[in-house]
Amino acid sequence: MKAIKFLMVFAVMFSAFAFNAQAQGKKKKNIEEVTFSVFLHCNDCVKKAQSVVPAAIKGIKDFKVSLEEQTFWIQYDATKNTKENIVAVLAKKGYEVKEVVKGKEKHTHHDSCCDHDHSKDEKHTTEHKHEHK
Repeated sequence: MKAIKFLMVFAVMFSAFAFNAQAQGKKKKNIEEVTFSVFLHCNDCVKKAQSVVPAAIKGIKDFKVSLEEQTFWIQYDATKNTKENIVAVLAKKGYEVKEVVKGKEKHTHHDSCCDHDHSKDEKHTTEHKHEHK
C-alpha cells in the first residue's frame, strides 16, 4: 500500500515538473534579440537611452547600450512585440536606428550624424551640436 502511494506521489510530482519545464521552454522560445546601430554622442545620451527605451518598448526583457560600439542591444518577447514595431517606437523617441547584421563590419549612422561609413573600431570625431537636459 505504501508503495502505491509513493508511486502516485512520484507520478504527480514528475508530471508537474515536466509541465513546468515545458512551459519554461515555451517562454524561452519566444525571446528574440536584435542589435541596432544608433548615434550616441556621449554618456548623457547613454543614460537618457537607458531610462527612456526600456519603458517605451512593450515586452522588453533586456536592454544594453554601447557608446563605444554605437549600438542598442534589445532582447524582447516576440509574442508581445515585433522588430518593426520596436524600430517605430525608437523613431518616435528620436532614435533613428538600423539593424546590425552579423558578419558586417561597417554600419552607417543616421543622416543627422554624418553621411559616411566607418568601422566600429574607428572613433567618431564629427562634432555634433545639441543640448543635453
